[in-house]
Amino acid sequence: MAGPRLYSEEEVTHQAYDIFLELAPDNLSEQDINDFNEHREELGFIEESEPDDQWQDFVALEIEPELFVQVLVGLEFDNQDILFAKILISRDKDAPFCHILWKDSE
Repeated sequence: MAGPRLYSEEEVTHQAYDIFLELAPDNLSEQDINDFNEHREELGFIEESEPDDQWQDFVALEIEPELFVQVLVGLEFDNQDILFAKILISRDKDAPFCHILWKDSE
């Protein structure tokens, strides 16, 4: 039996970023959006990694590291990073899933 059909980490990171851009106006303050838009070219980061343990507090499914990617979207300043969204997204083409923890919602 073949395994699940998976998006590459790069593909799924792009999807997560597109979802972030689409939903940000409904979930971030106007100030956050202005800061992000003003600084994203030079200070913005999109970082993917294996999902951390925090997700188990928010989603009721088993998170298999090979099937999910955690994507962080934020700005990197000299004195501190501002994290706007922490995204859990599925790589499985047949089981789409995305959950976002927004800044100030944690």
